[in-house]
Amino acid sequence: MNAQQLINRIQKMCDHHGVDPRKVDINYRHSNNSDVYMVKHVWEDLYDAESNSILTSISLVTFGGETR
Repeated sequence: MNAQQLINRIQKMCDHHGVDPRKVDINYRHSNNSDVYMVKHVWEDLYDAESNSILTSISLVTFGGETR
């Protein structure tokens, strides 16, 4: 999944349910039956190998075992 696909999917879900995206939390799960982890930040992750200056990925960060 790329960043635009994530943005589009979030917007589509919020539109479908009639909610403002600013009022929807982002959580993380390893699978449908695993614990829910609250995403606290989005960080720059990796950069291109050639120049190390072009962002190629981001990470959703949960900060340790804080579950919901």
